[in-house]
Amino acid sequence: MSGRAFRKAINKEYDFLTKRINDEDLNDSEDIDQPPPKSNLFDLLNEVTDDTENRNSDENASEPEINNETLEPSIRLTSSTKKKKKKKNKKNTPAENPMAELEKKTRTGKKVEEMSEIELEALIREINDKFGNLSTAQQSDDNGNEVHQSSTIPSNSFLIIDARLLDADGEMRRMFSSGIVDREIRSRNYARTIKRTLLAKPRQSWPPILKFGLRMELLKENDGIYHFKFIHSQQYQVVQLDFLRRIATHDPNAIISLLHENPYHIDSLLQMSDVYKMSGDHTMAGELIERALYAFEKSFHIKFNITKGTSRMDYKYFENRAFFLGLLRHVQSLSRRGCWQTSFEFSKLLLSLDPSNDPMSVLNFIDYLGLKAHQYTYVLSLANEWVLHKLQDWPNFAYSAAIAQFLLESREENNSAHEMSKAMLEKAILYFPSVILLLSEKCDIQLESDVSESSFIQEVPSSNYLNLLIDHYVDQISPLWTQPELINWLQTVSINVVVKMQIPDYKTSLGDEEFAKALSYGKNLRENSFNEQIPLNLSRYIVVSENSKFLAYLPEVTSRDIDLHDPLPPPDGVSPYDAYSESSNTDWDSILAVDLRRFLGGVPNANVQAIAERIHQIADTANLQAAAERLIEVLRGAGVYDNDEIQQLPNENQELPMPGGFPQDLPDTNNDDEQDTQE
Repeated sequence: MSGRAFRKAINKEYDFLTKRINDEDLNDSEDIDQPPPKSNLFDLLNEVTDDTENRNSDENASEPEINNETLEPSIRLTSSTKKKKKKKNKKNTPAENPMAELEKKTRTGKKVEEMSEIELEALIREINDKFGNLSTAQQSDDNGNEVHQSSTIPSNSFLIIDARLLDADGEMRRMFSSGIVDREIRSRNYARTIKRTLLAKPRQSWPPILKFGLRMELLKENDGIYHFKFIHSQQYQVVQLDFLRRIATHDPNAIISLLHENPYHIDSLLQMSDVYKMSGDHTMAGELIERALYAFEKSFHIKFNITKGTSRMDYKYFENRAFFLGLLRHVQSLSRRGCWQTSFEFSKLLLSLDPSNDPMSVLNFIDYLGLKAHQYTYVLSLANEWVLHKLQDWPNFAYSAAIAQFLLESREENNSAHEMSKAMLEKAILYFPSVILLLSEKCDIQLESDVSESSFIQEVPSSNYLNLLIDHYVDQISPLWTQPELINWLQTVSINVVVKMQIPDYKTSLGDEEFAKALSYGKNLRENSFNEQIPLNLSRYIVVSENSKFLAYLPEVTSRDIDLHDPLPPPDGVSPYDAYSESSNTDWDSILAVDLRRFLGGVPNANVQAIAERIHQIADTANLQAAAERLIEVLRGAGVYDNDEIQQLPNENQELPMPGGFPQDLPDTNNDDEQDTQE
């Protein structure tokens, strides 16, 4: 878990300790008058709350500057200055009072806020060894039966968002000179708003956002988890159908004209963002994504909270999918700008929407973003404690967790041996040995000949799915392997693994039994755990990432048409536009001809077909429904048209007659001749 969540867990553990001690003291001295309970010296531990996440921008402006390497809030211990008025009958000895033990630790050594995360973990383990793991303590029900508190969903600590870190401009200020960044920020012309938005800041150049037909409704609530769904109004559905028709033309100008009329239509914004990105204009592409996220946020339900990790959305609903897609593209845009911390927070938000199914395959890249954002504790905890998947058995987390442990150890002066991280990397190599050669080729790392020529290291997985996971991870993680200390670490551990396999008595960080067990487990893992087809969520992520190298792994996907506004919809998907999608490949002219024949009765088939084609032409330049209504007015009562009369139907450059209006007077040629004669 993240450092912040880790410290929150410490707070809860300290509170539990304090409550238990106070209860024992109360039982021991219940016959003696006690003074009012004094403020406990650890009460201040609970002062770190999430209220700052909902403060306005003015309050955030006065907050201290955030350090990238110490983003988690620190915990401060203060000693109480109040003196006891009465003595208790029974004094707590250090062995009986874990709080006194902890106070002794902090008085004789460092303050808790000065301790590293590793020292804090060691301190908590020491207390738990003496007094039991109180954070997972057993509870009793009314009948005296023990009840174990367990969770079937991932801990919200992995999904909690720090709203302050969703601001890419703030991260840029922390990385570079504020003067340079401020000039860049002023050039964006952000608009002043009454209420602060978290996902995107509106700009003065954006049209005012009014009710545009998108809203969110609460579907259900279970155990503090809220499930939501976006709703398209009838007005929005008309625009969406117009978008689906225009997108089939493959003409960006058609989408641009739609955006002029509907500046906050989500799919049009995301589609044009792709167009600008392909043309190399990443600035405009990012701005359009931000405008889409801004429109989404203005449609949020009052109970939809992105910071607590308790809001869920089902990807099967068509109306929800654009929100997932917009967030993923925003993560990619932020990563391209080097805003790793902001990108990491948005990836947690994307994961929190549907952690069970992970429709955008966030778990295949969040470890990399966590390492780039220096969130080493989060990556390590996620790999070990995520309950929905055994992430240690994934190539990316097996190696990324070892890297996170190594970088944590590098912060400690007395931990230069790196025994724990070496053991983790040895296990990762035994699980997925082919990663080593791919890394050495990608990052130009020189390996010992015994390693590069080892048949074990040269083993190529037979699973297409596993090969995709490994290739994608190596391509993604390679920028981190430019650090000399990481390269030396990899070279040392890899030669140790190869020598251990040749000489069983050779000593490695893993013990003999652990080494043999990991070797056997890794073989079984590679042979049996990745034989399934490539999951749809991973395929969807590969398509959106637009890396042509990995599309070669998806022949079944690339052989069919893919709509980038809705890439690879789920098989159980629910959409109000399914009827349009099913008929989008049909012959519309023939359908119109049948309907017109029923309406006009005895009109010859050839003439009806020509009328249908004419309707299609006009519908391409006007609203489909309006064009049909106007043409029906023209055709009403017309009887039978011949080919000459059909040619007189209004074309796309002529003004169509208004329904129910009087026909325009035709010019009187006879009167013109009379005027000429008089002249």
